[in-house]
Amino acid sequence: MAAEFKGRVNVKIEEYGDSEIAKKFGVRRYPVVFVDDVLMARPKDFGWGAPTDISGGLYVPWREAANQRRFKDDLRRTVTRRLAGEKVTGLNTADVATADSALDGPPQLPAMPLKTIADRELGSSWGKDRVVVVELWATWCPPCRSTLEWLNTVQRKYANDVTVLAIAVDSPRDEVTRMAERVKATYDVVFGTEEIVKAFGAVAAVPKVLVFDRRGKLSRVIHGAPPDLHQQMEAAIRAASK
Repeated sequence: MAAEFKGRVNVKIEEYGDSEIAKKFGVRRYPVVFVDDVLMARPKDFGWGAPTDISGGLYVPWREAANQRRFKDDLRRTVTRRLAGEKVTGLNTADVATADSALDGPPQLPAMPLKTIADRELGSSWGKDRVVVVELWATWCPPCRSTLEWLNTVQRKYANDVTVLAIAVDSPRDEVTRMAERVKATYDVVFGTEEIVKAFGAVAAVPKVLVFDRRGKLSRVIHGAPPDLHQQMEAAIRAASK
């Protein structure tokens, strides 16, 4: 984009946890795209469009080339209008600055039986009286692998108090199994059916981490992969353990 406009455009890529524009508008979820102060794309606009994706985003399913081209065309059009001095009305910044119950997940840990990719049955009370950390992830998400590996440390460090569950979304079963083997998962991994993903809340971006306290109450939701993701998760686990 910068090359196309020959130096007339300054492209900045800011990390979620260290972004001036995120602070200015109180952005709570990523990724977002701004042209100056105009919001033109939200996390839900980059959803994958599977049956489990109920986001209704503008460029869903994002992995289709046609939708990526449409996003680029919209971005190019917005930049051109701003360079011409036009006033452009963007999307409502409240969409990314306020809580979204559909995206933030259930207020209470879903009491539903689950079956792991190893065919282990988890009864409906599998997280009872424990802090529960749930990560929704995908095999095509690079930050997810790092977090999945780190969850082994979490499960080992808090073995007496915390249960970790990884729910795979938008990923073929064989790739999910391979990834679990690659990261040497010491926690339960579940294939995210439509019913399971719906129970744990819509997913507009991965990884998405939910932390439930000992009473099963939702304590914290972390969207995406900010630079301090692991530190945020540690703090969330400690807070949920009280």
